[in-house]
Amino acid sequence: MRAFNVLPSSALFLAGFLSLNGAGAAEWTGGLEGGSVMRDGESSTRIRARASLNSRPVSHDLYAEWYRSDTDSVELGYKPRYWLSEKLYTFGEGRLRFEEDLGIDRETQLLGGLGLQPLATREQQLVLEVGAGYRLTTFTEETLLEDAEEGVGVVRAAGSQILSDLFKLDLLADVFASARYVQSQAELGVSVRVPQGAIRLSYRVRRIDIDDLDAVDDSDTAVSYTIGF
Repeated sequence: MRAFNVLPSSALFLAGFLSLNGAGAAEWTGGLEGGSVMRDGESSTRIRARASLNSRPVSHDLYAEWYRSDTDSVELGYKPRYWLSEKLYTFGEGRLRFEEDLGIDRETQLLGGLGLQPLATREQQLVLEVGAGYRLTTFTEETLLEDAEEGVGVVRAAGSQILSDLFKLDLLADVFASARYVQSQAELGVSVRVPQGAIRLSYRVRRIDIDDLDAVDDSDTAVSYTIGF
């Protein structure tokens, strides 16, 4: 599968990028998370990587996720933000996704929108975003579906709360919608600090509706170890 070939080079790029910038650009931060995921009674593997430059007036986020079960699922993204004030910003986002379980051979998505960060302290973070853009989806041969080009909208919320020196709570929820496609998901995570990183327990629910395909309702529970750069 094409997605499997994308993963190694992407992971190496993120790791190399952070190591090259770590000495001369202390503002770059990131993390690597890997662990097991339980879905429908079956165990799978998930690896996530991220890198962020929290500068002003322009900040940058890079992210990647690999999910391995009977097939591979890969998601890669880049998200720059231009800050209009201390709390208000505009953003762009480019995302590439391969998810054979859903019949998606390749999905390219470009978004732009407006974001608000009402909370930004060491203990609390809250981000709200709304945007719109374009999506091109190529489906696998088994679905018998033609390529789809469509406009898409997104509403997203993300937040975190440090409960103590050892515990951190985080939440992510978003809804993507177009004329023929709706995806909504929410993920709740609890992290426990350990030497050199953290143990994270998370639970995610997701629903996907695509015209001409059966709706997908799934959930997963993950236990992972997170390394901060």
